[in-house]
Amino acid sequence: MASTKNLPLLLLLLLITITIITTTSSPLPPSLSVEQYKTARKIIDAMISGGSFEDWSEAFLATNDELKGPVLNSTLFLPKTSVEGINATSPLVAAYHIVPQLLGFNNISLMKPFSRLPTLLSGNSIVVTNNSASGFTLDGVLISEPDLFVSPSIVIHRIASPFNFSRYGDDDI
Repeated sequence: MASTKNLPLLLLLLLITITIITTTSSPLPPSLSVEQYKTARKIIDAMISGGSFEDWSEAFLATNDELKGPVLNSTLFLPKTSVEGINATSPLVAAYHIVPQLLGFNNISLMKPFSRLPTLLSGNSIVVTNNSASGFTLDGVLISEPDLFVSPSIVIHRIASPFNFSRYGDDDI
């Protein structure tokens, strides 16, 4: 009889532990509201389900549509080609290619070198590495087609290759 007396307390402790584990292991930044977090999760899940960078744009637009529910005002950096070792199906890679704010090329081009763009990958930012007119780069990657798609809530820029968050991304660098 004494063992069942503590069962509600044990269940509560288990629930708290599971909540802490699932919320701290998320690649998304804590600055998002619950609704934005859910939208961001749907976007990332849709992007990585396609299996390639070519599928990202369609998945991003389909899941971040005002007609289908809440949107996440955001900018997607869409890789043109693949690079060995950077997997298009990784939620961390997908989250690192999305900045949760609208950034048209006119805004980005005014940023100074080493400025940081916080991404959906918590604790990671994209770095402006070259702001010259001859070759604007972020994380050392050329923006090959700026403003590929622009709407009131979404901007997509084509980049020459995927970003590598293990090289530039850490906000502590």
